[in-house]
Amino acid sequence: MSALEESEDSTLWPAELLAPPFAGGERPALLEVIPPLLTDPEPGRDLVVLLDGVGAELLAAHRSLTPTLRRAESQISRVRTVSPATTSSAMVSLHTGEAPLVHGVLGYLTRDPSTGRAVNQLTGGPGVDPEQWMPLSTPVERGSRRAVQVAPAKHKGSHLSRVAFRGWEFLGHGRGDRVEAVRTALHRAGPDGLVHLHVDDVDHAGHRHGVDSEQWRTALAEVDSLVGTLLRRLPRGTRIHLTADHGMVDTSPEHTTDLAEHPQLLRLIDEVAGEARALSLHTVPGEGADEELADSLTRLLGDRALVLRRSQVLEAGLLGPVGMPVVERVAARLPDVLVLSTGRWSIDDFSRRPETARRMIGVHGSLTPEEAWVPLLRTVV
Repeated sequence: MSALEESEDSTLWPAELLAPPFAGGERPALLEVIPPLLTDPEPGRDLVVLLDGVGAELLAAHRSLTPTLRRAESQISRVRTVSPATTSSAMVSLHTGEAPLVHGVLGYLTRDPSTGRAVNQLTGGPGVDPEQWMPLSTPVERGSRRAVQVAPAKHKGSHLSRVAFRGWEFLGHGRGDRVEAVRTALHRAGPDGLVHLHVDDVDHAGHRHGVDSEQWRTALAEVDSLVGTLLRRLPRGTRIHLTADHGMVDTSPEHTTDLAEHPQLLRLIDEVAGEARALSLHTVPGEGADEELADSLTRLLGDRALVLRRSQVLEAGLLGPVGMPVVERVAARLPDVLVLSTGRWSIDDFSRRPETARRMIGVHGSLTPEEAWVPLLRTVV
């Protein structure tokens, strides 16, 4: 029985959600991809390829579209990403080897205690210094290995790059020159260098069109072709470590709950962070507001979501190891109530979001197998 099931209100964990990634002393394998390449590197080149949004379940269900990865599937393992299953949290965990409860990036939107407002963890916000927001040193900063980040040119100097990629050199690319950019980066990093390539095509297609769309299938096929070209054109002996940050599920207007339509709940909510599959709610001041909000949401949502109070989030091992001390910098960002969606449900206060958020079809963040399992391929060209 889990710590959550043993809690005084005996909340049961839905069968369709995986166990929290740090429950029972477990540790998501995503955290062990990059740090060992810097703390105990072997001679030679390493390339880490992050296929944004390509969950292991999605990859297995679309084998016909991915001949390159299908040929290598005996070398692909299925591993856990962090919670919430979203790019910002997963990317920082991938690069630091630390749990979200340690590095403090707790979702796509994370509340800034100094202002009380949610900060986009990809782009940042006014007055937010990335080096102070996540002050831990990265393995690249602590090591001596030369490392080059290859990503879309718009990522240069972004909030996420300055949080996760400190110590890395940056090399931007356009859509059609990624292979050449990687080859240049490997040359620049030297014979014992480390290169990271972020491929976000599938994630963008999924958000806009859904995973059950021709556009998404085309994007997946093109990414597989890109991987095949890399395997053919990289310097011999280059070690490749291919993984993803999260998977994705499709939602729809019929599967969307808008908290803006429930004013009796909004009176209890001061700020809404996280994302529509892992919604972080910060309550108004006042004793008992979190309990009232959690109880009201549980009645409203039923089996559409798992509603957890802050103590349950920590007891369950969602954001980090159970019982670990939490520094004040991170503790002040923790939600009072966390809502993990089940099935295809999407839950948010859309009055606080741009219209594009309501139109999003592919979503992620929760603990369904489709969102929480990611592939890990290690091979040598």
